[in-house]
Amino acid sequence: MAPLIWAMLGLLMVVSEFIVPEFVIFFFGVGALLNSILTAIFPGIAASIPFQILTWLGLSAGTLFSLRKYLAKWFKGRKFIEDDQDEWIGRGARVTQEISPDNPGRISLNGTTWVAETFDESFKAGDHVEVIRREGTRFYVTKSLTGMPELEDE
Repeated sequence: MAPLIWAMLGLLMVVSEFIVPEFVIFFFGVGALLNSILTAIFPGIAASIPFQILTWLGLSAGTLFSLRKYLAKWFKGRKFIEDDQDEWIGRGARVTQEISPDNPGRISLNGTTWVAETFDESFKAGDHVEVIRREGTRFYVTKSLTGMPELEDE
């Protein structure tokens, strides 16, 4: 029964990673799935709940610290973003959700929407803007400095 419980717990944690944004719970799910396999292969582990929990924590920590660095870029979409940091500066985008200095909005760029902020301007949905800075997955935008920016989505 223990292997089934660990497998269900592991699958639940892996799937919940789609809801929790920091890409940590995935590794606890992997640890639970590995623990499920170990408890199925070695029945002695299934007899001790404290040992199961310690095994799960050890496997989770091991996968977290050894694999997170490599997998996070793919699972969080950062591989695409971190490739060329300066590549984003000057790109044109369309505002999809109103942006003001006090209220971040969203822009459409490269086929998806991103959180966008502005320093001292306001934009409404449909306006064309230009990217002037990027911090992680957050873009800072302004009116085009060189005229109408060419939109990346069109």
